Amino acid sequence: MPLLEKPSLPAVLAMLSATIMILALPPATAQESPAAGTRVSPGGTTRVYVMAAFDKDCGSLPKPEIAITTPPAKGQVSLREGQTVVVQQSLSGSCLGQRVTGTGVYYTAGATAAGPDSFKITARLSTGEVTERTFQLRIED
Repeated sequence: MPLLEKPSLPAVLAMLSATIMILALPPATAQESPAAGTRVSPGGTTRVYVMAAFDKDCGSLPKPEIAITTPPAKGQVSLREGQTVVVQQSLSGSCLGQRVTGTGVYYTAGATAAGPDSFKITARLSTGEVTERTFQLRIED
């Protein structure tokens, strides 16, 4: 029996119509690339991600359950529901450029913090699918 089996057509269609995670990052500049981490000033707050669940027709699905699994060392993470964002990534590609609503993931640096920081979140979709994401930040004036 092969280790990887070819999925059936119904399984592929189910994957395509499953919930999709989207990404909303601040625009990168010459000094700031996603690989280097998102820049935030001491005491400042920035949205680092929007997590949304939507179907292949861009309709909203139940919001994912989000947990902060590894908290940051130098700041705090907050979640804000009802954040509108333009889809930049999707499994099917059918909703690219469309506006959807999701939960914003925000980072607030400590007032006297400096240097790198990071945190990890886990999201469980209404389908039971689990996804993780780690965020890298740079705290500097």
